[in-house]
Amino acid sequence: YVFDGTREVHPEDEPVSPLGVYGQTKAAGDAVVSVVPRHYIVRTSWVIGEGNNFVRTMASLAERGVNPAVVNDQVGRLSFTEDIAAGIRHLLATGAPFGTYNLTSDGEPQSWADVAADVYELSGNRRDAVTGVSTEEYFRGKEAAPRPLNSVLPLDKTQAAGFQPRHRKEALADYLAGLQA
Repeated sequence: YVFDGTREVHPEDEPVSPLGVYGQTKAAGDAVVSVVPRHYIVRTSWVIGEGNNFVRTMASLAERGVNPAVVNDQVGRLSFTEDIAAGIRHLLATGAPFGTYNLTSDGEPQSWADVAADVYELSGNRRDAVTGVSTEEYFRGKEAAPRPLNSVLPLDKTQAAGFQPRHRKEALADYLAGLQA
């Protein structure tokens, strides 16, 4: 959310351009930390972990036989808290150069509707139970904070530091298996 989503990818050195207050506060945090000589800023997107989140919601809807309409024009990658923690541990343990690192799952970016369809399929349901709708259509008549249409963060710098995030398919399957355990 520190970017406006107009670029295809958002590398670590891109100047911030938040669309709303939420992104502005995150960008302000980045600015404060960036003046500390020895720092790591880890940028993530679409975080999935314990508690309520998009994947849990979609799994619950799939279990109840609900056919949701999900935004299909916002693109990014999920970031699983387990992988974020592992990536941060790696940066610290290896003494990677200080600075900003993008850390999400690896693999082709997806829309929220694509992620929902994957959750449905991995839960033993039909992918086509998920209908894609535009952000504009989804939020029509509702108060909503502005959201970037593109949240893709390239992983080149993180990978060059020796950390390889899990592929999105593996991470999602593992997460869903943990919910069913």
